Amino acid sequence: MVSSRRNSGVIPREGSVRDWSEFVDPSPSPKLLYSQSYVAMRGLLASVASMDFFLLSSKLKSAWAAMTSQRTTRSTERSRSKGSSCKRIAVHVLICFMVGIFIGFMPFFSVDVAKKIVSENERLPFHEGVVERQMMDTNVKELETVVVEKEVELIDEPEVEESPPVPAMLDDEVAFVESSPAVPAINELEIVAKKLLIIVTITSVRPQQAYYLNRLAHVLKAVQSPLLWLVVEWPEQSFETAEILRSSGVMYRHLICKKNTTSVRKIAVCQRNNAIYHIKKHRLDGIMHFADEERSYTGDVFEEMQKIRRFGAWPVAIHVGTKYRAVLEGPICKGNRVTGWRMDTVQRKGVARRFPIGFSAFAFNSTMLWDPQRWNRPPMDSVAVHSGGRGGLQESRFIEKLVKNDRQIQGLPDNCNRVMVWNFNLEPPLLNYPKGWSLYKNLEADIPVT
Repeated sequence: MVSSRRNSGVIPREGSVRDWSEFVDPSPSPKLLYSQSYVAMRGLLASVASMDFFLLSSKLKSAWAAMTSQRTTRSTERSRSKGSSCKRIAVHVLICFMVGIFIGFMPFFSVDVAKKIVSENERLPFHEGVVERQMMDTNVKELETVVVEKEVELIDEPEVEESPPVPAMLDDEVAFVESSPAVPAINELEIVAKKLLIIVTITSVRPQQAYYLNRLAHVLKAVQSPLLWLVVEWPEQSFETAEILRSSGVMYRHLICKKNTTSVRKIAVCQRNNAIYHIKKHRLDGIMHFADEERSYTGDVFEEMQKIRRFGAWPVAIHVGTKYRAVLEGPICKGNRVTGWRMDTVQRKGVARRFPIGFSAFAFNSTMLWDPQRWNRPPMDSVAVHSGGRGGLQESRFIEKLVKNDRQIQGLPDNCNRVMVWNFNLEPPLLNYPKGWSLYKNLEADIPVT
């Protein structure tokens, strides 16, 4: 206690010269031992900080005592010693401040750096033992996965007998395979979209109806789609017609005309106008043709209809009189351009027609019925079949609403030199026939089986 007071707490007398060396800590400063561990570095910094703290405290105490004891006498030596002590104090304060800042950025928890470095080295990818162990673990897992998959396949797969070996091809077979031409690839740009064919047929229940409709249905069934068959019946939908259409294999719509009249011409006008109204209402876009059931058609005429842009016509063979004569009626063409007309001079004699053809000799674009502005026609000009006019004037007046002149008509086929439609009058006289061509009476056998 006494020695400590003498060394640190004794107040010097006035006029005495103080030896500031006594305030210097005689203990040697610890050496900074540099190591690779984090703990050694932190211990060094802590020791330096603790040393500076005690040294600073002792310096501050001695300085304060010196300042209070020698206020009256100010000698040159004391001023020099006081200036040097202040510089030392300032240096120590600065060092302590820097050390404190450095310690403040350190983590507040202790870390065993040596163990951490060792654990990190064990997981480094370039460590030989780690690499070999990881590769072995990966290979074992892959082998286990493959074995499990093979076992599942063997369990799930049924037993299949091995197929016999395929015999080798002979020399002539190899030569045939090598010489066979390769099938060219299909180019999507070469596939042309076909237009919808709208075929309108008017019909009624009579003895020859089944024959006519079945014959026309077989022809339409062979035509490439798309095709829509509009069948308009008078005066109601009969069971016979519905059965024929249902078994035809052609996409159809069964319409009716309920006009109360006995005139065959007015009934036909009503049926055709109903079909035109149906196309206008549903805005069907395609090539429209009035295919009468009494006509005989080839499949080529429907293929030629796909070429029509606005209006097309072709020649028709017509049966004339009782002498079994056949005449041609239709356009005369040079290529696809119409240059004249053939007409039936026997039946149409004395009748002046602008376009001397019947309904079975032309087809047109159905948009002309419901989109007149597309074809530069008056918007209020309605296209319909009128009951007035005899001797072919009905067809001619209907065509006049669709085209203005012969240059707007396209002749089919090229040069119009092939007949594809025939009009033969095969309608028998009135006769009695079983309804639906089903027999329920008079089934007794004339010659019984013995």
